[in-house]
Amino acid sequence: MRGEREFISEIAALSDIKHENLVTLRGCCIDGAKRLLVYDYMENNSLSHAFLGGEHNRMKFNWTLRRNISLGIAKGLSYLHEEVNPHIIHRDIKASNILLDGNFTPKLSDFGLARLFRDNMSHISTRVAGTLGYLSPEYATSGHLTRKSDVYSFGVLLLEIISGRPVVDFHLQYGDQFLVEKAWESYNSNKLLELVDPVLSGDFPKEEAIRFIKVGLLCVQETTRLRPRMSRAVEMLTDGMETEEIKISRPGLVADLTELKIRQNHSSHFSSSQASSSTGSFQTR
Repeated sequence: MRGEREFISEIAALSDIKHENLVTLRGCCIDGAKRLLVYDYMENNSLSHAFLGGEHNRMKFNWTLRRNISLGIAKGLSYLHEEVNPHIIHRDIKASNILLDGNFTPKLSDFGLARLFRDNMSHISTRVAGTLGYLSPEYATSGHLTRKSDVYSFGVLLLEIISGRPVVDFHLQYGDQFLVEKAWESYNSNKLLELVDPVLSGDFPKEEAIRFIKVGLLCVQETTRLRPRMSRAVEMLTDGMETEEIKISRPGLVADLTELKIRQNHSSHFSSSQASSSTGSFQTR
């Protein structure tokens, strides 16, 4: 069951587009107050369900599978941002919105919060929507929405896939610990390989792993204009570029709901794999 706004937004976003890494809308149904959308069955559920939630789950995902999933997500976003006209900003890129078919091909889903834009337009709104932890700081604090907002969310998700760590982890002594901060610390101390998921037991190409982490960090930079476009992110993930040449600045972060200068009208939604209140999905007006 969906709200009227989200139902219409999803139909508008998906009715005329088709890509290997997007869910395909097969139909819709209105039955009284119920609003139903029909998609292909995804045998491997969501990335959040299949990958997160424990070491046993992550052991099923070797490096090749993680690389292919990361690239698929990047290509799907690049298509939405740069090949579709008007282009589409998803606004809620996160592990639970990435579905996996029988071959573990990633499919971007849940376009209920998506926005359509023509040319180089941006948007400023007091209705901020998304998931804290994945939410870009400039959008969360000012409502300024651009394609770089999705780029930030992708960067967080990429770091999550490579590291196997939660976006936000709660520690009794230190409180909330954010993945982007951990990645930044590893970068500054020249210990990026320590960020790679230990369940891989070192069975991964070291240079490629470092490159993927650096691309993730480039995507979450606090300065919006320094983040790459998604087409450029795809290139960096695939062309084997020299990672030593990459210059990376400090990541942005929304650490707490109190940082937001807007009123929250909807209760937070908690993911089963993330206990911290900082990761709740929310919408504000």
